[in-house]
Amino acid sequence: MDWNDLKFFLALANAGSLTAASSQPGVSPSTVSRRIEALEAGLKVKLFRPHRDGYNLTPAGRELLPSAERAEAQMRVFERTAREKDGNHLTGPVRLDVPELLGQEVLLPGLAGFLQSHPDIRIEMHSSVHPLRLVTEQTDIVLRLVRPERGNYRQRKLGHVAFGIYAAPGYAARQGTPASPADLYRHRVIGWTEDLRYLVMANWLEALCPGLQPALRLSSLGAQMAAVKHGLGLAVLPSFAAEPAGLVSLLPEAPRLIPELWMLVHEQAAALPRVRHVKDALTTVLSPFKTCSSGDG
Repeated sequence: MDWNDLKFFLALANAGSLTAASSQPGVSPSTVSRRIEALEAGLKVKLFRPHRDGYNLTPAGRELLPSAERAEAQMRVFERTAREKDGNHLTGPVRLDVPELLGQEVLLPGLAGFLQSHPDIRIEMHSSVHPLRLVTEQTDIVLRLVRPERGNYRQRKLGHVAFGIYAAPGYAARQGTPASPADLYRHRVIGWTEDLRYLVMANWLEALCPGLQPALRLSSLGAQMAAVKHGLGLAVLPSFAAEPAGLVSLLPEAPRLIPELWMLVHEQAAALPRVRHVKDALTTVLSPFKTCSSGDG
């Protein structure tokens, strides 16, 4: 088996057609077809099932896909570490995956001085409520509100992030404020789209008010912040962003949402000096979130 065929397997699995898959490695569709056939012959298993519009993974192909992704990710990190080992240690990209609003409201302003003093370090920040898959190992440093159970990352708990239910002062003046969680059923609550019901904020709101149907569903914390500021309703927001914006905290007696904040540094990327420098800078910027128990590692 030729290990280079893995990239063709992954390209076709992700693209679904020979033409689309050929653009990523920069070869012809016939080359992709031949390499897939060679891989299937070497493994003695059928990986794809052709159909009118392209190719679907067979059950065997779906089962092998996670292993192929991990193998590719490990090779990518290995090549990158080897290539950069003897170069300028404080030059190059550091890839971050951070929760939305934490990246925008805390990290970007907090890292300004660091970036000025380290102009050759380039930060690539993915800031979203949609976390990147750790199995791909494309990120050097990850910040998460839930401790991951897998991935080749060193883990350390930095502290906690407090959330609460907030409203704009104008909304509170017009509509009043809820005195208990049960009162939320009578208010315009801003929630998450169905595909994001797994988020800790959505789960906490569901536990507080079972069966609550939000009046407005949005797919980002930034959009929810904007909606609350415009007086469109109440939302579960991080205190570090809501309170400086002048929003009103509601239901102080309700059970609090204070998820843990975890930092993950890729095992191999941790050896790069520039990654260590960024990790230390992030730890300093996030020190206000530190709690008495600093966690693992």
